This record gives sequence, structure tokens and C-alpha cells, in this order.
Amino acid sequence: MKRVVLILIFSLTKFLFAQGTICINQSIEHKIHSKYLNEERSYWVSLPFNYSDSIKYPVIYLFDAEWRFDLIKSIAFDLGANRKIQNSIVVGIPYVEVENKRGMDLTFSQSRTEYDGNPVDSTWYNSSNSGGGQNFFNYLTKELIADVNKHYSTNNHETLIGHSYGGYFGGYILSLNHPFEVIHIYDPSIWFSNGEVINRLKESDYRKDVKIHLTYQPKPEFHRKKIEEFIEELKQHQNVTLSTMFYGADTHNSLFLDSFYQGILKTNK
Repeated sequence: MKRVVLILIFSLTKFLFAQGTICINQSIEHKIHSKYLNEERSYWVSLPFNYSDSIKYPVIYLFDAEWRFDLIKSIAFDLGANRKIQNSIVVGIPYVEVENKRGMDLTFSQSRTEYDGNPVDSTWYNSSNSGGGQNFFNYLTKELIADVNKHYSTNNHETLIGHSYGGYFGGYILSLNHPFEVIHIYDPSIWFSNGEVINRLKESDYRKDVKIHLTYQPKPEFHRKKIEEFIEELKQHQNVTLSTMFYGADTHNSLFLDSFYQGILKTNK
């Protein structure tokens, strides 16, 4: 009897240890001192089910990690474990340390137009809260991605997830030499600077193959029309594989969850 109990205890311990090592979905924090941003920045990592250094993984880069990371890492972990998508590393980029940092990082100019189409003056968007996108783009593509590749086993397949300003950023970098094979653009702020993202794409000689999943909702009208203009411009580029979803009954924030779920199933198989 004693021997049976010992065997059961050993088996249970082994099971629990296995569960703790291959099934736990933990977050790992890293820090980088960026020469492009001249500051220390954090990023968060979630590894896929049964992660192994002998396997190379795609990476999902996520803006607004302070709000979205726990949600997205759990969905990606579960979908990967159940073979609905590729097992993927999720990297969250938070904006929790410096006031106005999000707007500064994710925009490339100072808009004189608001989301409803009304004009605004320089007190709304100025050098303290917007226009630092090029420095952040350099940090993202030359420092952050390189640091992730140094610490983890990756396969150079990168997905970028951006919502609102993050979606504007994802659209803007189509005119730059970006590394992403997939870009998710959720209800993007294409209205910013009166649609400069559209004009840049029209003027660029865009040739990189990229999958884009774009979602949007109807309000306000100016915001929606700028997104629809952007969609029409994207359709003119043969290198772009485009999927779109219109959420007529959703809001700017409520469409995020389904946008990710539907988009990741389409683009990360």
C-alpha cells in the first residue's frame, strides 16, 4: 500500500511539474536603452505552448500592451496550442511610463484636423505629444526586433497589430522599408493630418508583399470615409493581400477583440 501511495505521489508530482513547464502562459519583461528614443523602454514577451529553442517561431508585435497584452497573449496561446494558427511568440509594447508617449511614438506629424474633420490649432497636436513616429519606427525595426531575435528562436515572420493611432502607424509604414509580412490595422486614425497615410501610399513605389487585415466602424463619418479611401488605395497595389471587415454595430474599442480573432485566423496559418 505504501509503495502504491508513493507511486501515485510521484506520478502526480511529475504531472504537475510538466503542467508548470509546458502549459503555463507567463509574461517575461525585457528592457532596452534605445539610442533612437534616448530612453529605456520595456517590452513584454509571451511564449507559445511547449516553446523550444530548437524550433523557430513567428512573432506577433502588439501596440497598447498595457491594455491588450493579457488578452491577446491568451488567445494566441490557445489558438496555437490547438493548431488553429502557428505557435507564435507575442511581444507587447506598453505605453505606461511617460505622459503623451503613445501619441508621440505612433504619429509622424502634427495634425491640424480632428477625427470628425474639424480643424484644430497647434495647441491640440504639437511637438510634445505627436510627430515622433520616425524615431519610434527606428527603435522598433532596428532595436526591439533585433533584441527579440537575440533572446528567442524566431523565423523572421513578423506580424504587427495596431489599433487607432497604431493602425495609422501600420498604414504609414507601408511607405517605408518595413520588415512586417502581416499588418493588422484596426479602426485606424487615417483622418490624422487629413489622410496623409493615403497620400504617402499613392506617392510611394510600394513593392513588398504584405497581408493586411483592416477593420473599421461607422462613426464619425469623416473618420470612416478616410478609411474607405485608404482601402480603395490599398486595392490598387498588387503586392497587398487585403482583407477587410466592417463592424456596423460596434464602437472604436469594442471591435478590437473580434478584429484580432478573425484576422489572426486569416493571416497566421
